[in-house]
Amino acid sequence: MLREKANILTIQSKAKKSAVKHIWPDVATDANQGWFFIDYAVNEVALNAKFDVLLEGESKQLISGPGSFSVKLLICLDQFGNKLSHMPEGYKTLCKLEFTPNIPAAIKKLPSLDQWDYNPRALSVADHRDIELATPDVVLNDLVGMVYVQMKSTFEGARINAFSKKDFVARLESVYHTHTQNGDRILESLMQLGKVTRKSGDLLEFAESETY
Repeated sequence: MLREKANILTIQSKAKKSAVKHIWPDVATDANQGWFFIDYAVNEVALNAKFDVLLEGESKQLISGPGSFSVKLLICLDQFGNKLSHMPEGYKTLCKLEFTPNIPAAIKKLPSLDQWDYNPRALSVADHRDIELATPDVVLNDLVGMVYVQMKSTFEGARINAFSKKDFVARLESVYHTHTQNGDRILESLMQLGKVTRKSGDLLEFAESETY
């Protein structure tokens, strides 16, 4: 779940070039940039603000955790084409975003529209530091604290540097006898904390060792 006053951008859709050009003459973008229709801002967001977590839908389900990409807010326009010094609270905006190293596949799959429109599967970007773990179960909280060190050691012992979500959950079940759903939640928590990051495609890896 998101912390109160968290900075977040909810991306409803990609913006067609014709729609951008209608209110802003310079539609040019690099390969890792794009124009997007952004939903009402819950809080004020500064230009050049960076985000590293990708969430889907109203439930804000985690798609990509920190380490796999980052996004920066480059330009923010209101519906009349006025260039804003920041994204104001309560405004819908048209924004130019820059992704590093490239635009995530989930972002590319968003519809291309001429205007703002409700999208129940809109994507949101946030800073991982603004995310609180939604794990009320005390046992799960304890497991999250132990898993990073012990599972990392288990994978290193087997000389496994990259692994899939399925592999991780299966090994977690065999070691801790967890239910698959709990295994998914623990992995998601580790990704939100930046302890597990996306390496390439569907493969994951543990972050560098540090004190949990």
